[in-house]
This record gives sequence, C-alpha cells and structure tokens, in this order.
Amino acid sequence: MVDRVVPMIHVPDVRSTVDWYKEIGFTVDATYGDEGDGLSFAVLAFGKSQVMFNQGGPPSTDHRREVDLYVYTEKVDDIYLRLKDRVEIVEGPHDTFYGMRELIIRDLNRFWITFGQASTFALLMTGIREGNVDQVRVALAGGGLKPETLTAALALVTDTQAEHPEIVEILKKAGAVPPAKVDEQLLQSYAGKYQHENGFEINVTSKEGRLFAAPGAQEPLLLLALDQNTFRPIGFDDYGEITFVVEDSQTVGCVLDHGGVKTKLKRN
Repeated sequence: MVDRVVPMIHVPDVRSTVDWYKEIGFTVDATYGDEGDGLSFAVLAFGKSQVMFNQGGPPSTDHRREVDLYVYTEKVDDIYLRLKDRVEIVEGPHDTFYGMRELIIRDLNRFWITFGQASTFALLMTGIREGNVDQVRVALAGGGLKPETLTAALALVTDTQAEHPEIVEILKKAGAVPPAKVDEQLLQSYAGKYQHENGFEINVTSKEGRLFAAPGAQEPLLLLALDQNTFRPIGFDDYGEITFVVEDSQTVGCVLDHGGVKTKLKRN
C-alpha cells in the first residue's frame, strides 16, 4: 500500500453527510454499519483523494470548524457554476497571493471545503522558471494579469539568469515594462532589521544588486522595485508592499502595506 494520509471527520449523521457529498460530486468507496443502527462509517472519494466520515461528531454553529478539506482540482470555476445555487458559498472563485485560485463552500456540518487550482499568476511564474514558452503563452491568454504582475514576470526572467529571449518578447508584447532601476548603494542602505512595537520583525538584505526581505524566521523573499523606495515580492501576487522611510538621508523605518492595512516598523 502506498503511504498516504486520509482525514477522518466525526459527524452527527453519517448517512446525511454521505448523501450531501454525493450531491456535490464525491463517490462512495465503502460504507459500514448499514444494518442495525444504520450507517456509522463511510469512505468517500474525489478524484484520487479520500475522506472518512465517522459517527459521533457534535453539531456546530461555528463560523469555521476545527478541520477544513482542501481539494485540488483544475475546474474551480466549473465547480462554482455547478454548485453556486445548491450549497452555501463562503467565498466565490478568487485568486490568492500564494498562487492558487480557490472556491470555498460550507458543508451541511459547517466544515469548510476549499477547491483550489494553480492561478494564472502561478502558471505564468512556473512557466518562466521552467523556460516553458507554451505555458507562458497559455497563462497570458487567460487574461486578468495586472501591469505590475507582468513587470514582475519580466524581472523574474532576468533573475533566473537563463536565456529566454522569446519569453521576454512575449511578455513585452503583453504590456510588461522593465522594473524601476535602483542604485545598488541605495539598496544597500535599506539593509537592516526593522521591528514593530509588538515584536514582529523583518530582516532586509542586499546582495548583488538585489533586495530581499525575510518576515520573522521565514525564507527571504526577492523584492521587485516599484519605485526608488517601494518594493513588492516577485514571487507573490497582491501580497503587499514595503516602503522604506528615509529622513535626512538615513533609512529610519519602513511601512508594510498588506491588504490595505499599513504597519509601521522602526529600524533597529
């Protein structure tokens, strides 16, 4: 047997849960307890994945329960069109900053189910990293990419240090423009540690004409210059921006803008 993990969720009524999941496209692999007291355990499948449902779970009125199901698919929008009038929609189809297009619904027991597929942004960036011209074309044909996203893609082509002139031309025809150029000395002046009063810290480093930011203990993120003071991560879309605050030719802090929420940090 291949090593794998299958979640088991305890629900108040296994039979009604099975019926509900069958209605949204799951299939039944196995059931137990059909005799006597009725259905007490079931194994359901969606594609190659499975989930188990066992009796004994409590009902809930919580907005979000202790377990979510995350279902990988390539048909998020199709699933939404098929289910939107039949189930409770928590969030309609939307692109996330971490490269997924997701649909979130709630089942009859108030557990969240997220259907996720690679977003157009993720397809574009993966195509660039792999030098896959056809995938880049497909991603651009999908539309919806913002000008700053195309610029980030163009910057990534350069950062991969591989020769992909065809991809460069494709991106330029789609509207990509080179990112803002920032003097290496200015980039180095931004390097340092920045801290919020609640203890949150980011570490900014400069190397070979590139700027990186590491939130907390996370891996450093390569930054794209939007102008001389403002940057965004190349590998994430709509993740946010960091603007460095300069007073009397000295960098004294920065402002993080994440989802419209601005957080000020002081340089240590």
